[in-house]
Amino acid sequence: MPRLRFRTRRSASSTPCCTFRALELIDGELADRPGSNGLPARTVLVGLLLSLHCHHSATLADACRVLLDELRPRARTWLDVPELDQHDVHARIAFSRSVYRAFDRLTTALDPYRCDRRRRLPEADAARAAAAWESTDPEHVRRRRLLQEISDRMVLVTVHLAHRRGHFKSWNGDVGVDTTSIPSWHGEPNKYLGLGSIEISAGWHFSGGSEEGVFGYSATLLVAASRRHPKGHQQAGRRVSGHPQFALGLVLDTPGKRIGPNAIHTLTALSPFGFPTGLLAEPATACPKAA
Repeated sequence: MPRLRFRTRRSASSTPCCTFRALELIDGELADRPGSNGLPARTVLVGLLLSLHCHHSATLADACRVLLDELRPRARTWLDVPELDQHDVHARIAFSRSVYRAFDRLTTALDPYRCDRRRRLPEADAARAAAAWESTDPEHVRRRRLLQEISDRMVLVTVHLAHRRGHFKSWNGDVGVDTTSIPSWHGEPNKYLGLGSIEISAGWHFSGGSEEGVFGYSATLLVAASRRHPKGHQQAGRRVSGHPQFALGLVLDTPGKRIGPNAIHTLTALSPFGFPTGLLAEPATACPKAA
């Protein structure tokens, strides 16, 4: 089985985590919580990202297998993954449980309304949990903003790296904003049994002109249009590709909620980069709600 490895030559100016400090936000939230620290949050999150990248799966079980079986020694040291005998079943189970506990600790700290997300709740309990995501309680608002800030910093890591390497050199600043569906892994509420969905804050997303909805979430994406061919080129002025080339921002939300404000948020988060001002293409449904 091939082993994964990280590039270890890093500095404060080149490390995404040092630049955007997404992990520092998480560690700061966990710092004052009681109990053993257990595995670092970065170990679980990096394991999930590697599992998603290499195996197209974002389950904790697959993340455990990646962390235990597919890392080179230097990467294991950086992520605080112990060296275990592959045939020691009990040690592997113990490590797996530590990964699950670390993830539970993270979600407990960041979830605006902690509830059992492993089973369907009665409709009344599910509605109460969903309402907490929309409430104006100061602590709920703070946690929602913190979650979005962590998401922004993770997304902007790739933007920062592309910007530093000059990939935006010929880009004129043209962007597109669109809201697309992200299907839920779990089904919709069961009205017959009076049970809600395991995905508490999910809903029905309807694309423009479609009468068939998708149960899940709405992702507001900010994408960079492809660059244009320079002067002197045979196709000067025309775009290199008709497809978006790069994701610049992302907000995941309940369908039908804050469509316009989410689009404005993704644009505002780009302001520190000083990109050129180009054309903005957005769906007409976002315009009235943005105000």
